[in-house]
Amino acid sequence: MDRPNEGERAAAYARLFCPRLIRAVLGWLERLGVPRCHRGDVAGQVWLNACESWPRFDPKFGRPERWLNAITVHVASHYHERARHRREELVDVIEVLDPAPDAAAAMESDDVRVGTMDAVNGLDPELRFVVVAHDLNGASMTQIAQDAGLPLSTLYKRRTRAIGELRNIIILREAGEISARRIGAR
Repeated sequence: MDRPNEGERAAAYARLFCPRLIRAVLGWLERLGVPRCHRGDVAGQVWLNACESWPRFDPKFGRPERWLNAITVHVASHYHERARHRREELVDVIEVLDPAPDAAAAMESDDVRVGTMDAVNGLDPELRFVVVAHDLNGASMTQIAQDAGLPLSTLYKRRTRAIGELRNIIILREAGEISARRIGAR
């Protein structure tokens, strides 16, 4: 059985949930002193309250815009009441870490650099030539091939072999350091 004012309720519903009133709610919240950063959340609460109380709305008692405005005022007043009792613990000045490396990091960086240079110096001279020229000095492989009078494919193969041998040298050194640490710990 339909209520006698069901047609009026449908018309009020259509007027209520339109983009113009959505913007109006945000404007009302602004005038009611709700900060911009919280306005979207408070507006969501307004629409939630409106949807929950829609079954009790009767168009005989007023326009839907006024009804929604009353809900907005009510929600905004509760927002301000809760804000008065809100306690935020502000943190004292946060210390920013110094971006410069400390002594331990600098020493470790020096150790890595010296270890890498030792590994490069441990390579076969023709492999070392390609790695030093290309990876350390930044020369193009084409330029190195022209200067050395070698085919480009030969240089790429030498570089691949050199990098593989560098990995092996570094792995063996790390394994030796680990085993030396284990022996020293006993």
